[in-house]
Amino acid sequence: MFLHLISGEERKARDLIAGLIDSGVTVTSATQELLVPALWRIGQDWYAGRLSISTEHRAAAIVERILGEHHPGPRGRRRGTAVVAAVTGDRHALPTLMAAIALREDNWRVHHRGAGVPPGELVAFCRSHAADLAVLTVTSTTVSRRASHTAASLEDLGVRSIV
Repeated sequence: MFLHLISGEERKARDLIAGLIDSGVTVTSATQELLVPALWRIGQDWYAGRLSISTEHRAAAIVERILGEHHPGPRGRRRGTAVVAAVTGDRHALPTLMAAIALREDNWRVHHRGAGVPPGELVAFCRSHAADLAVLTVTSTTVSRRASHTAASLEDLGVRSIV
C-alpha cells in the first residue's frame, strides 16, 4: 500500500482495499492493517525529508477518497450517538474520518464534525444532540492539552470521551 500511495497509483490502492472488503475484511480492519501503517510511514518519511509535502498530501487525499467509497451502513438498533472531531489547531480531518467509519461499522449513529472544531462549539453540539460518546482525534502535541480539556468538559456533561 505504501508504494501505491507514494507513487500516486490510486487505482491500485483502491482495487487492493476493495478486494479485501469484498472478501469480508471490514473497512476498519483494512484501515488499521494497511492504510494507517502506510500513512504513518509516509509521515515519518516526510518528517525526515525523504518525501515532499505534496507526496504526503496526495497520499492522504487518496486514502480519503478510498474511505469515502466504503462508508459502512449497518442496520438495526444503534448503540448510541457519537460525535467525532479534532479541536481547533488540529487541521487533519483524515483521523476523524477513520474514527467515524470505525464507529459506524460498530453500529453507532455518528456526527462527523471534522477538523478544527472550536471546543465550546463541540461541547454545545454534544449537549444539543444528546451525545453518548465523543471521540477527539489528535495529530500533534500542540493540541493534545486542548483536546484533553475539551474531553474533561464533555465528561462533566456525562458524555464519555476518548482522546
